[in-house]
Amino acid sequence: MGKKKREYIFLRAIGGVETVKEEEWKKRKRGFALAFSILCMGIVMGCSLVPPQKEKKPASFVVISEELIPDQLAQLIERKKSEVMKLTYMDQGNRYIVIGYGKQKSGGYSIVVREFYTTDNALYVDTCLLGPKEKPQKEEVASYPYLVLRTTEVGLPVVFQ
Repeated sequence: MGKKKREYIFLRAIGGVETVKEEEWKKRKRGFALAFSILCMGIVMGCSLVPPQKEKKPASFVVISEELIPDQLAQLIERKKSEVMKLTYMDQGNRYIVIGYGKQKSGGYSIVVREFYTTDNALYVDTCLLGPKEKPQKEEVASYPYLVLRTTEVGLPVVFQ
């Protein structure tokens, strides 16, 4: 009398249950093991192939008050201030970078420049919106926090982070 062949229940990802013979189950297990090994090797290889971070060179900027914003840029900001905005504007050898956080329920917000630097490929700007330090009064007045930075034109694209 021959050995009784075992059967395994195999759950398919797309649904349904399938009964498979022992030989078929062993083939599938080997296939899964091979696929898993290839996936792990790809992850390990991919992590080691990450290019080194490009050298960050600090860049200088000045925060511009409303009075010093060029007229055309001021008009553009006024039109777009209710939405989140990230703009650049060039005028007389200067680049103006505008970061706006759209309509907020109250006043008292601050914008912090976390990083402002260049690499060989781009000028990077990273900002953060800080909430009001005090709880808003009962009478809430909407605000539109934005920040205008002026820097010299370096001929690189701006990347907002």
